[in-house]
Amino acid sequence: MSPPIARISLSDLLASEPSACASALEACRTHGFFYLDLTATTIGSSLLSASERLLQISHQVFDHDLEYKTKHDLVKGVSLFGYKRAGTVKSTDPNLRPDTTEFFNIAKDHVHGVATSRSYPPEITENKELFQSFTKDAHEVGMLILSVLATQLNISPHSFTSKNIFSKPSGDHCRLTHKYAHVSDKHAIGLPSHTDFGSITILFNWLGGLQIQSHDPAKAGEWAYVQPVENCAIINLGDAMVTFTNGMLKSAKHRVVPAPGEQGEVDRFSVVYFVRPHNEAVMETCEEFRHLGEGGKVAGKFEPEGEGVLTAGEWMRQRAVQLGS
Repeated sequence: MSPPIARISLSDLLASEPSACASALEACRTHGFFYLDLTATTIGSSLLSASERLLQISHQVFDHDLEYKTKHDLVKGVSLFGYKRAGTVKSTDPNLRPDTTEFFNIAKDHVHGVATSRSYPPEITENKELFQSFTKDAHEVGMLILSVLATQLNISPHSFTSKNIFSKPSGDHCRLTHKYAHVSDKHAIGLPSHTDFGSITILFNWLGGLQIQSHDPAKAGEWAYVQPVENCAIINLGDAMVTFTNGMLKSAKHRVVPAPGEQGEVDRFSVVYFVRPHNEAVMETCEEFRHLGEGGKVAGKFEPEGEGVLTAGEWMRQRAVQLGS
């Protein structure tokens, strides 16, 4: 069963077309997911082309043996950038199943010189201009969506974009992912149920397996596939937007499971860009939303450890430790 998530045209959002902008807000107040049709726009064409080239790089970099890849391991609890091998167990999975997905996280700050880079495989470093172009365009699309949401909520169009400034040190990154085919173990998990840390996630994938969990009380706990759609990216909100809007906007739980049918016998690759608040941004509810949800916990809102309000850099480190990756 496919979820009733909207398909929204990037061209229409760029033109501030009223029904498209309203649909984007509705999607983010309900499912937290929507398809973004990238056709008929220069930036959309650039992203589609770059995602295909990054897919080819993914095939190359993941084809190396584990010893080669683990030379670039990320350091858990310290940084999310680098290589994460398959087999991680996340606290968000009630069955504590090791995942079957490996990935490389490539920091926006590293490819754009905002911060000193760590080591990455040559397949990544030798294609620096491609990663620069992809991250810049993806971030720009993310800022457009955040501006549309703010405008639709009748607040300053800069309310959210001012917390996600591209030129400042942040957790923004491109992720190349590879999930092994599930030929024998049909109960294995690609990635367990989770919500994303940041503001906006922009996903390019070519194979099924992604599922989202319904926010509809009548369908509580039910999962539905989000199928890849040609020329579309899949957009979803992260927990930062839940925090900034005090639960007005949603970050849906999602997971990756064995793809249905013959797709399950094929390795799954995806290319992702994560927009996250810059490190110095304060992780607190915007003033316009502080009256919402008073006296109770907001569903999907991350509760930090300790007293006081965290910066985004501190908040992301807590999330990374909590979730195990």
